[in-house]
Amino acid sequence: MGAEGAACLLHTEQSTDGAKFGKEAQRRVLALPAVHFWALPAWLKGQPEHLRSMALLHLERMGIKAEDDETGVQVRNMQGKEGAYLTRILALKEVPTPLSDTARLPDEVTLHALCYPLVQNSLTIFRELGRLVVAITSGTQLIYCTPLSANKLDGNALAELNNICLQLGFQGVLGRLESIVLWIDEGDITQIQRVTGLTAYRCDMPAPTMPERGSSLLMPQDVTAERQSQTRRAKTRFMALAAGTVIAAAIALVATLTSLALQERNMLREKVAVLTPRASRVMDHKKAWQEVAPAVDPTVWPQQVLLHLMEPESSKEVSITHWEWTPDRMNLRGRMPNSTLAFEYIQALKSIEALASYSLNGPPPVFASDSSAGFELKGGAGE
Repeated sequence: MGAEGAACLLHTEQSTDGAKFGKEAQRRVLALPAVHFWALPAWLKGQPEHLRSMALLHLERMGIKAEDDETGVQVRNMQGKEGAYLTRILALKEVPTPLSDTARLPDEVTLHALCYPLVQNSLTIFRELGRLVVAITSGTQLIYCTPLSANKLDGNALAELNNICLQLGFQGVLGRLESIVLWIDEGDITQIQRVTGLTAYRCDMPAPTMPERGSSLLMPQDVTAERQSQTRRAKTRFMALAAGTVIAAAIALVATLTSLALQERNMLREKVAVLTPRASRVMDHKKAWQEVAPAVDPTVWPQQVLLHLMEPESSKEVSITHWEWTPDRMNLRGRMPNSTLAFEYIQALKSIEALASYSLNGPPPVFASDSSAGFELKGGAGE
Protein backbone atom coordinates (compact mmCIF):
# COMPACT_ATOMS: atom_id res chain seq x y z
CA MET A 1 0.00 0.00 0.00
CA GLY A 2 1.41 3.41 -0.90
CA ALA A 3 0.98 6.71 -2.70
CA GLU A 4 2.32 7.25 -6.21
CA GLY A 5 6.07 7.92 -6.15
CA ALA A 6 6.31 7.28 -2.39
CA ALA A 7 7.66 4.36 -0.39
CA CYS A 8 5.18 1.54 0.21
CA LEU A 9 4.19 0.06 3.54
CA LEU A 10 3.64 -3.64 4.10
CA HIS A 11 -0.10 -4.24 4.45
CA THR A 12 -0.29 -8.02 4.64
CA GLU A 13 1.90 -11.08 4.15
CA GLN A 14 1.28 -13.44 1.25
CA SER A 15 -0.60 -16.51 2.45
CA THR A 16 -0.17 -20.10 1.34
CA ASP A 17 -3.26 -19.64 -0.86
CA GLY A 18 -1.34 -17.25 -3.11
CA ALA A 19 -1.33 -13.53 -3.78
CA LYS A 20 -4.44 -11.40 -4.10
CA PHE A 21 -5.35 -7.72 -3.96
CA GLY A 22 -7.26 -6.27 -1.03
CA LYS A 23 -10.68 -4.72 -1.47
CA GLU A 24 -9.48 -1.36 -0.14
CA ALA A 25 -6.77 -0.93 -2.80
CA GLN A 26 -7.54 2.16 -4.89
CA ARG A 27 -4.78 1.35 -7.42
CA ARG A 28 -3.56 -2.20 -7.98
CA VAL A 29 0.03 -2.64 -9.25
CA LEU A 30 1.42 -6.16 -9.70
CA ALA A 31 5.23 -6.27 -9.37
CA LEU A 32 6.37 -9.58 -10.85
CA PRO A 33 9.77 -11.17 -10.14
CA ALA A 34 12.54 -11.23 -12.72
CA VAL A 35 11.71 -14.82 -13.74
CA HIS A 36 8.64 -13.42 -15.54
CA PHE A 37 10.66 -11.01 -17.74
CA TRP A 38 13.41 -10.58 -20.25
CA ALA A 39 15.15 -7.38 -19.11
CA LEU A 40 17.90 -6.76 -21.65
CA PRO A 41 19.97 -3.75 -22.82
CA ALA A 42 20.96 -3.17 -26.46
CA TRP A 43 22.61 -0.49 -28.57
CA LEU A 44 20.24 0.17 -31.47
CA LYS A 45 21.10 2.33 -34.46
CA GLY A 46 18.52 4.29 -36.41
CA GLN A 47 15.79 6.83 -35.86
CA PRO A 48 14.21 7.11 -32.38
CA GLU A 49 10.73 6.41 -33.78
CA HIS A 50 11.97 3.03 -35.07
CA LEU A 51 13.47 1.83 -31.78
CA ARG A 52 10.54 -0.48 -31.05
CA SER A 53 10.82 -2.28 -34.39
CA MET A 54 14.58 -2.62 -33.99
CA ALA A 55 14.12 -3.94 -30.44
CA LEU A 56 11.73 -6.64 -31.69
CA LEU A 57 14.28 -7.66 -34.34
CA HIS A 58 16.95 -7.80 -31.62
CA LEU A 59 14.77 -10.14 -29.54
CA GLU A 60 14.11 -12.30 -32.59
CA ARG A 61 17.84 -12.62 -33.29
CA MET A 62 18.29 -13.77 -29.69
CA GLY A 63 15.61 -16.42 -30.18
CA ILE A 64 13.08 -14.68 -27.91
CA LYS A 65 9.49 -14.80 -29.12
CA ALA A 66 7.66 -11.54 -28.47
CA GLU A 67 4.43 -10.04 -29.76
CA ASP A 68 4.47 -6.60 -31.39
CA ASP A 69 2.24 -5.22 -28.68
CA GLU A 70 2.88 -2.65 -25.95
CA THR A 71 1.30 -5.02 -23.44
CA GLY A 72 4.01 -7.59 -24.14
CA VAL A 73 7.15 -5.56 -24.85
CA GLN A 74 8.26 -2.24 -23.37
CA VAL A 75 11.12 -0.30 -24.99
CA ARG A 76 12.85 2.55 -23.14
CA ASN A 77 15.51 4.85 -24.62
CA MET A 78 18.14 5.26 -21.88
CA GLN A 79 20.75 7.40 -23.67
CA GLY A 80 21.90 8.30 -27.18
CA LYS A 81 25.31 8.71 -28.82
CA GLU A 82 26.19 9.33 -32.50
CA GLY A 83 22.97 7.96 -33.96
CA ALA A 84 22.84 4.95 -31.62
CA TYR A 85 20.62 4.53 -28.56
CA LEU A 86 21.17 2.49 -25.43
CA THR A 87 17.78 0.86 -25.01
CA ARG A 88 16.27 -1.25 -22.26
CA ILE A 89 13.98 -3.96 -23.62
CA LEU A 90 11.48 -5.36 -21.13
CA ALA A 91 9.50 -8.33 -22.47
CA LEU A 92 7.05 -10.59 -20.67
CA LYS A 93 7.67 -14.32 -20.69
CA GLU A 94 4.83 -16.81 -21.12
CA VAL A 95 4.68 -17.60 -17.41
CA PRO A 96 1.36 -17.88 -15.53
CA THR A 97 0.57 -14.91 -13.31
CA PRO A 98 0.67 -15.93 -9.61
CA LEU A 99 -2.74 -14.56 -8.63
CA SER A 100 -4.99 -16.85 -6.62
CA ASP A 101 -7.93 -14.43 -6.71
CA THR A 102 -8.90 -13.02 -10.12
CA ALA A 103 -11.89 -11.08 -8.84
CA ARG A 104 -9.62 -8.00 -8.55
CA LEU A 105 -7.11 -7.81 -11.40
CA PRO A 106 -4.09 -5.47 -11.53
CA ASP A 107 -4.34 -2.06 -13.19
CA GLU A 108 -0.63 -2.16 -14.06
CA VAL A 109 2.13 -4.77 -14.17
CA THR A 110 5.81 -3.97 -13.78
CA LEU A 111 9.17 -5.57 -13.02
CA HIS A 112 9.74 -5.95 -9.28
CA ALA A 113 13.26 -4.47 -9.46
CA LEU A 114 11.88 -1.25 -10.99
CA CYS A 115 10.07 -0.56 -7.71
CA TYR A 116 13.33 0.10 -5.82
CA PRO A 117 15.79 3.01 -5.78
CA LEU A 118 18.85 1.21 -7.14
CA VAL A 119 22.38 2.52 -6.58
CA GLN A 120 23.80 4.13 -9.72
CA ASN A 121 26.44 2.31 -11.79
CA SER A 122 26.18 -0.72 -9.58
CA LEU A 123 25.42 -4.42 -9.53
CA THR A 124 22.77 -5.23 -6.90
CA ILE A 125 22.07 -8.74 -5.62
CA PHE A 126 18.88 -9.64 -3.74
CA ARG A 127 16.37 -12.47 -3.46
CA GLU A 128 12.92 -12.78 -5.01
CA LEU A 129 10.75 -15.59 -3.62
CA GLY A 130 13.89 -17.46 -2.60
CA ARG A 131 15.84 -16.99 -5.87
CA LEU A 132 19.00 -14.89 -6.22
CA VAL A 133 18.53 -11.99 -8.64
CA VAL A 134 21.06 -9.55 -10.07
CA ALA A 135 20.14 -6.02 -11.24
CA ILE A 136 22.62 -3.81 -13.11
CA THR A 137 22.31 -0.05 -13.54
CA SER A 138 23.80 2.40 -16.02
CA GLY A 139 23.75 5.71 -14.23
CA THR A 140 20.55 5.59 -12.22
CA GLN A 141 18.63 3.51 -14.79
CA LEU A 142 18.13 -0.24 -14.59
CA ILE A 143 19.44 -1.84 -17.81
CA TYR A 144 19.65 -5.54 -16.95
CA CYS A 145 17.91 -7.88 -14.51
CA THR A 146 17.85 -11.66 -14.34
CA PRO A 147 17.62 -14.49 -11.78
CA LEU A 148 20.80 -16.45 -11.16
CA SER A 149 20.97 -20.19 -11.61
CA ALA A 150 23.02 -20.53 -8.40
CA ASN A 151 21.03 -21.11 -5.21
CA LYS A 152 23.50 -19.32 -2.93
CA LEU A 153 26.08 -16.57 -3.25
CA ASP A 154 29.18 -18.74 -3.57
CA GLY A 155 31.96 -19.17 -6.09
CA ASN A 156 29.55 -20.51 -8.74
CA ALA A 157 27.34 -17.45 -8.37
CA LEU A 158 30.35 -15.12 -8.63
CA ALA A 159 31.53 -16.92 -11.77
CA GLU A 160 28.05 -16.48 -13.23
CA LEU A 161 28.17 -12.74 -12.40
CA ASN A 162 31.55 -12.38 -14.11
CA ASN A 163 30.18 -14.19 -17.17
CA ILE A 164 27.16 -11.84 -17.31
CA CYS A 165 29.38 -8.76 -17.07
CA LEU A 166 31.72 -10.18 -19.71
CA GLN A 167 28.86 -10.76 -22.18
CA LEU A 168 27.39 -7.31 -21.56
CA GLY A 169 30.85 -5.81 -22.01
CA PHE A 170 31.27 -7.54 -25.39
CA GLN A 171 27.92 -6.04 -26.45
CA GLY A 172 29.10 -2.58 -25.38
CA VAL A 173 26.11 -2.01 -23.13
CA LEU A 174 27.85 -2.28 -19.77
CA GLY A 175 28.98 1.04 -18.38
CA ARG A 176 31.51 1.63 -15.64
CA LEU A 177 30.47 -0.39 -12.59
CA GLU A 178 31.47 1.18 -9.30
CA SER A 179 30.21 -1.25 -6.68
CA ILE A 180 28.33 -4.40 -5.76
CA VAL A 181 25.40 -3.88 -3.40
CA LEU A 182 24.18 -6.82 -1.33
CA TRP A 183 20.60 -6.70 -0.05
CA ILE A 184 21.06 -10.15 1.51
CA ASP A 185 22.86 -11.45 4.59
CA GLU A 186 25.00 -13.99 2.78
CA GLY A 187 28.20 -14.14 0.79
CA ASP A 188 31.80 -13.36 1.73
CA ILE A 189 32.46 -9.69 0.89
CA THR A 190 36.23 -10.26 0.78
CA GLN A 191 35.81 -13.09 -1.72
CA ILE A 192 33.34 -11.06 -3.79
CA GLN A 193 35.74 -8.09 -4.04
CA ARG A 194 38.65 -10.38 -4.91
CA VAL A 195 36.76 -12.28 -7.64
CA THR A 196 34.93 -9.33 -9.22
CA GLY A 197 37.41 -6.52 -8.57
CA LEU A 198 34.56 -4.25 -7.42
CA THR A 199 33.91 -2.64 -4.06
CA ALA A 200 31.19 -4.61 -2.28
CA TYR A 201 29.09 -3.64 0.68
CA ARG A 202 25.98 -4.91 2.44
CA CYS A 203 22.89 -2.87 3.36
CA ASP A 204 19.22 -3.38 4.13
CA MET A 205 16.85 -3.71 1.20
CA PRO A 206 14.89 -0.43 0.97
CA ALA A 207 11.12 -0.23 0.96
CA PRO A 208 9.61 -0.52 -2.52
CA THR A 209 8.29 2.64 -4.19
CA MET A 210 4.86 2.81 -5.84
CA PRO A 211 5.52 3.29 -9.60
CA GLU A 212 4.18 6.38 -11.32
CA ARG A 213 0.79 5.90 -12.92
CA GLY A 214 1.09 4.88 -16.57
CA SER A 215 4.83 4.09 -16.33
CA SER A 216 4.16 0.56 -17.61
CA LEU A 217 1.70 -0.72 -20.22
CA LEU A 218 2.78 -4.34 -19.81
CA MET A 219 0.02 -6.85 -19.10
CA PRO A 220 0.32 -10.68 -19.12
CA GLN A 221 -1.88 -12.49 -21.63
CA ASP A 222 -3.67 -14.54 -18.96
CA VAL A 223 -4.63 -11.35 -17.08
CA THR A 224 -5.87 -9.76 -20.30
CA ALA A 225 -7.86 -12.88 -21.16
CA GLU A 226 -9.41 -12.99 -17.67
CA ARG A 227 -10.35 -9.31 -17.87
CA GLN A 228 -12.02 -9.88 -21.26
CA SER A 229 -13.83 -12.92 -19.87
CA GLN A 230 -15.09 -10.91 -16.89
CA THR A 231 -16.27 -8.17 -19.24
CA ARG A 232 -18.19 -10.69 -21.35
CA ARG A 233 -19.78 -12.28 -18.28
CA ALA A 234 -20.75 -8.90 -16.87
CA LYS A 235 -22.21 -7.90 -20.22
CA THR A 236 -24.23 -11.14 -20.42
CA ARG A 237 -25.56 -10.65 -16.87
CA PHE A 238 -26.44 -7.07 -17.61
CA MET A 239 -28.24 -7.97 -20.83
CA ALA A 240 -30.23 -10.74 -19.10
CA LEU A 241 -31.15 -8.45 -16.23
CA ALA A 242 -32.02 -5.64 -18.60
CA ALA A 243 -34.18 -7.94 -20.74
CA GLY A 244 -36.11 -9.20 -17.71
CA THR A 245 -36.56 -5.66 -16.44
CA VAL A 246 -37.75 -4.46 -19.84
CA ILE A 247 -40.30 -7.29 -20.17
CA ALA A 248 -41.68 -6.68 -16.69
CA ALA A 249 -41.78 -2.96 -17.26
CA ALA A 250 -43.49 -3.41 -20.63
CA ILE A 251 -46.26 -5.53 -19.10
CA ALA A 252 -46.79 -3.01 -16.31
CA LEU A 253 -46.64 -0.13 -18.76
CA VAL A 254 -49.26 -1.62 -21.08
CA ALA A 255 -51.66 -2.16 -18.20
CA THR A 256 -51.04 1.33 -16.83
CA LEU A 257 -51.34 3.01 -20.22
CA THR A 258 -54.59 1.25 -20.95
CA SER A 259 -56.07 2.49 -17.68
CA LEU A 260 -54.69 6.00 -18.16
CA ALA A 261 -55.87 6.16 -21.75
CA LEU A 262 -59.43 5.49 -20.71
CA GLN A 263 -59.23 8.14 -18.01
CA GLU A 264 -57.59 10.63 -20.37
CA ARG A 265 -60.19 10.05 -23.04
CA ASN A 266 -62.98 10.86 -20.63
CA MET A 267 -61.17 13.93 -19.32
CA LEU A 268 -60.46 15.22 -22.83
CA ARG A 269 -64.07 14.90 -23.81
CA GLU A 270 -65.02 17.04 -20.83
CA LYS A 271 -62.31 19.63 -21.57
CA VAL A 272 -63.24 19.86 -25.26
CA ALA A 273 -66.80 20.62 -24.29
CA VAL A 274 -65.60 23.41 -21.96
CA LEU A 275 -62.91 24.89 -24.27
CA THR A 276 -64.81 24.90 -27.55
CA PRO A 277 -66.43 28.33 -26.91
CA ARG A 278 -62.99 29.78 -26.02
CA ALA A 279 -61.16 28.51 -29.12
CA SER A 280 -61.59 31.71 -31.09
CA ARG A 281 -60.17 33.84 -28.25
CA VAL A 282 -57.07 31.60 -28.03
CA MET A 283 -56.18 32.33 -31.67
CA ASP A 284 -56.46 36.06 -31.02
CA HIS A 285 -54.10 35.78 -28.03
CA LYS A 286 -51.60 33.80 -30.12
CA LYS A 287 -51.57 36.40 -32.87
CA ALA A 288 -51.02 39.19 -30.33
CA TRP A 289 -48.07 37.37 -28.73
CA GLN A 290 -46.46 36.81 -32.12
CA GLU A 291 -46.62 40.53 -32.81
CA VAL A 292 -44.84 41.50 -29.58
CA ALA A 293 -42.39 38.55 -29.52
CA PRO A 294 -39.41 40.57 -30.89
CA ALA A 295 -39.73 42.94 -27.96
CA VAL A 296 -40.12 40.41 -25.15
CA ASP A 297 -38.45 37.20 -26.36
CA PRO A 298 -34.86 36.96 -24.88
CA THR A 299 -33.77 34.76 -27.82
CA VAL A 300 -34.02 37.77 -30.11
CA TRP A 301 -31.52 39.87 -28.16
CA PRO A 302 -28.20 38.27 -29.31
CA GLN A 303 -29.05 38.89 -32.96
CA GLN A 304 -29.87 42.52 -32.20
CA VAL A 305 -26.55 42.99 -30.39
CA LEU A 306 -24.69 41.46 -33.36
CA LEU A 307 -26.43 43.97 -35.65
CA HIS A 308 -25.18 46.77 -33.42
CA LEU A 309 -21.63 45.37 -33.66
CA MET A 310 -21.85 45.62 -37.44
CA GLU A 311 -23.08 49.25 -37.49
CA PRO A 312 -19.65 50.97 -37.77
CA GLU A 313 -18.35 51.49 -41.30
CA SER A 314 -15.08 49.79 -40.38
CA SER A 315 -16.97 46.60 -39.46
CA LYS A 316 -16.71 45.54 -43.11
CA GLU A 317 -13.07 44.60 -42.43
CA VAL A 318 -13.48 43.02 -39.01
CA SER A 319 -13.11 39.29 -38.31
CA ILE A 320 -14.83 38.38 -35.05
CA THR A 321 -13.01 35.37 -33.57
CA HIS A 322 -14.80 35.11 -30.22
CA TRP A 323 -18.08 36.50 -28.85
CA GLU A 324 -19.75 35.81 -25.52
CA TRP A 325 -22.96 37.61 -24.56
CA THR A 326 -25.50 37.67 -21.78
CA PRO A 327 -28.01 40.42 -21.02
CA ASP A 328 -25.58 41.67 -18.33
CA ARG A 329 -22.16 41.09 -19.89
CA MET A 330 -20.36 40.90 -23.23
CA ASN A 331 -16.87 39.72 -24.30
CA LEU A 332 -15.65 40.34 -27.87
CA ARG A 333 -12.38 39.41 -29.58
CA GLY A 334 -11.54 40.04 -33.23
CA ARG A 335 -8.91 40.96 -35.80
CA MET A 336 -8.45 43.86 -38.25
CA PRO A 337 -6.12 44.12 -41.28
CA ASN A 338 -4.23 46.96 -39.55
CA SER A 339 -4.08 48.88 -36.28
CA THR A 340 -5.79 51.99 -37.66
CA LEU A 341 -8.95 50.10 -38.53
CA ALA A 342 -8.81 48.35 -35.15
CA PHE A 343 -8.72 51.68 -33.26
CA GLU A 344 -11.50 53.09 -35.46
CA TYR A 345 -13.71 50.06 -34.84
CA ILE A 346 -13.13 50.12 -31.07
CA GLN A 347 -13.97 53.82 -30.82
CA ALA A 348 -17.04 53.38 -33.03
CA LEU A 349 -18.38 50.59 -30.81
CA LYS A 350 -17.95 52.71 -27.68
CA SER A 351 -19.99 55.49 -29.31
CA ILE A 352 -23.00 53.29 -30.18
CA GLU A 353 -25.79 54.19 -27.80
CA ALA A 354 -27.32 50.71 -27.76
CA LEU A 355 -23.99 49.28 -26.47
CA ALA A 356 -23.23 52.08 -24.00
CA SER A 357 -24.64 50.13 -21.06
CA TYR A 358 -21.83 47.52 -21.37
CA SER A 359 -19.01 50.06 -20.75
CA LEU A 360 -16.76 48.25 -23.22
CA ASN A 361 -13.02 48.43 -22.46
CA GLY A 362 -9.97 46.44 -23.31
CA PRO A 363 -6.20 46.43 -23.79
CA PRO A 364 -4.56 48.09 -26.82
CA PRO A 365 -4.65 46.06 -30.07
CA VAL A 366 -1.96 43.40 -30.42
CA PHE A 367 -0.01 43.42 -33.66
CA ALA A 368 0.77 40.23 -35.57
CA SER A 369 3.61 39.49 -37.97
CA ASP A 370 1.33 40.02 -40.99
CA SER A 371 0.58 43.64 -39.85
CA SER A 372 -2.91 42.65 -38.69
CA ALA A 373 -4.11 43.74 -35.25
CA GLY A 374 -6.06 41.69 -32.73
CA PHE A 375 -8.28 43.35 -30.19
CA GLU A 376 -10.45 42.44 -27.21
CA LEU A 377 -13.35 44.33 -25.63
CA LYS A 378 -15.34 43.29 -22.63
CA GLY A 379 -17.65 44.91 -20.11
CA GLY A 380 -20.76 44.49 -18.02
CA ALA A 381 -23.90 46.45 -17.54
CA GLY A 382 -23.54 48.96 -14.74
CA GLU A 383 -19.71 48.75 -14.57
